[in-house]
Amino acid sequence: MTPSIRPEAEHKKNLAKTQPVDLSLRTSLWLYLASCCLIIFSVLFLDRPISTWMHLNSHASDIFKPLSQMPLLFESLTALTILGCFSRKFRQKYASLALALTFTVITATMTRLGAKFIFGRTWPETWIHTETGSNPSWIHNGIEGFHPFAMGAAYNSFPSGHALFTFALVSVFWWRFSKLYWLWLLAMMGAIAGQLGQNYHFLGDLLAGATLGVLCAQLSISLSKKIRAPRKLKVSSN
Repeated sequence: MTPSIRPEAEHKKNLAKTQPVDLSLRTSLWLYLASCCLIIFSVLFLDRPISTWMHLNSHASDIFKPLSQMPLLFESLTALTILGCFSRKFRQKYASLALALTFTVITATMTRLGAKFIFGRTWPETWIHTETGSNPSWIHNGIEGFHPFAMGAAYNSFPSGHALFTFALVSVFWWRFSKLYWLWLLAMMGAIAGQLGQNYHFLGDLLAGATLGVLCAQLSISLSKKIRAPRKLKVSSN
């Protein structure tokens, strides 16, 4: 009689298939390559017409205003998770999640600052007003372009920091609570819709931020697993 697969093991295997951070290296590389192609296509052909349409239909953007602040929700959940580890009972259950979130916040912050400085893209709308002038934008000045290593907030549109942090943190929660994958997908799509609906970012900015966010989460989870592995082995041997 051949042994049957344990339901618990089969269930975990099926859940792993729904986790974006647990994909094989080959699959991940193909997905990142496809994402890069989509970003380039958006920058070349989609960003400006979508931004113009959103500006001309500004009444529609009010629907998406609450969604544009999606990162604040998950930043708060992240902070509560990390602070909760001061409790021994909570730490025993969610230490791996808190560690992965900590690494994700660090890598996402560094990636956000570095990428914005490297690409130096102008904004779709004029948001910044100072005594020396306002930031150039596609809507108000007909200016849209990349200015690598340009200094100042006027060139911080690409990638979207909101999308980067949302996708990074949500990916970690997805990894830990994979049964709620539908909720994490809604949160990710909501963040994109909110930022795009408010015309805060070009579509290409959001796609780039989302891609980098998932990458940050993937690297952070891998690092946290490597750090936690020796400790688990030590505990099991005792």
